[in-house]
Amino acid sequence: MSFSEKKFSKTYESLEGATPNELISLIEPKIEHAITIDSVKEQLEKGEPLNIKFGTDPTGPDLHIGHVVPIRVLDILSRAGHNIDLVFGDFTAKVGDPSGRSNERPLLTDEKISENVSTFRTQVNKYFDTTRSNVKVSHNSDWLKDMPFSEVFKYLQDVNLSEAMQRRDFRTRLLGGQGVSLAEAFYGTMMGIDSVQLETDIEIGGIDQLLNFQQTREVQRNRGQHAESVLMTPILEGTSGNGIKMSKSLGNFVPLRATPNEIYGKMMSIPDDLILKYMTAFAPVEQSELEGLSKQIADNPLEMKKQLATYMAAISTSELSKGLEERENFERRFVNKTLDEKDIQVLPSSVDSLIDGIFATGNYSSRGEIRRLALQGAIKIDGQKVSEEELLGALPESDTIVTVGKRSAYRIANENINI
Repeated sequence: MSFSEKKFSKTYESLEGATPNELISLIEPKIEHAITIDSVKEQLEKGEPLNIKFGTDPTGPDLHIGHVVPIRVLDILSRAGHNIDLVFGDFTAKVGDPSGRSNERPLLTDEKISENVSTFRTQVNKYFDTTRSNVKVSHNSDWLKDMPFSEVFKYLQDVNLSEAMQRRDFRTRLLGGQGVSLAEAFYGTMMGIDSVQLETDIEIGGIDQLLNFQQTREVQRNRGQHAESVLMTPILEGTSGNGIKMSKSLGNFVPLRATPNEIYGKMMSIPDDLILKYMTAFAPVEQSELEGLSKQIADNPLEMKKQLATYMAAISTSELSKGLEERENFERRFVNKTLDEKDIQVLPSSVDSLIDGIFATGNYSSRGEIRRLALQGAIKIDGQKVSEEELLGALPESDTIVTVGKRSAYRIANENINI
């Protein structure tokens, strides 16, 4: 059985009854830092359902696969039968997590926050079923919005401002002449209030949340609770493989809204040194498998990249057949150098120029983007690179094949075709 088939099957298996060692073996490869892995194992050994918290501020409508790296750990513990608290920070979103920020986040309206929560669940459900019976969805405004100031003041007394100002992101802003609001300094404490309310045993999040998690643990201790354990995942490197984190603004990302075809293509574009990182981030890879996988990747990186791409395309739809289908499509189009008729879009013959026809497909943001692709030699007519004159000139004759990049092909419509 191939890597993609084996890991797809394990992705949807129940983990109830798994031993603590078995769970730790699945969790450890996905973790960059823990407070502490030994305490997590001790909690698991109790054999009782634990309260597992994952919090997110719904500050934007569109997510990429980097956002679901910690959620893959959440999925493991959910399948093992533990209680999952998925907390939407609709209250804290109005403050904004200051971690790594060079300035204060813009204020969001209630309407925008509510919209972002809805789109978050829609996108994430591909990778973690938020409707499971052991998943409780909360909004931290439920307890923060109406908290009496006398209670808030008790928490404020626990905040040491001099310690809060030691954060590197705060120091950088202050040295640059920018301000830091008291609300931002209180952000980690608000996360702690969430954990107090939910009596959290283990919290999951990105490594960039370390300072907030430390503050959260302190808040719990001050309220007489046992400080939560913390599992922190790495910040996913972008698809360009230059060490820079995945980011929409940098264009090195894979949207959660991407089609299986787009996901497969994106995975095939990553450099070889990202294959193992992506496999461990998303697939149920055990600690004992890492050495073997590393050797397989070194021996045949192209095949292992195809296995990763197949798996990622499959879990985006919860259908293994979709991943296998995308592999077939890739082999047909880029290995066998053939194009299936279903892969070819029709360009309407009614437009005035080739550039207008390509733009009319809606696949490109501007005519400027299309011109840049042409200058890079990415647009071809029957396999020959187009000149700027050809791009701006009239459409070629009917049934001519125009390709843009490696994955887009267009046929010039016959005059008799009704578009």
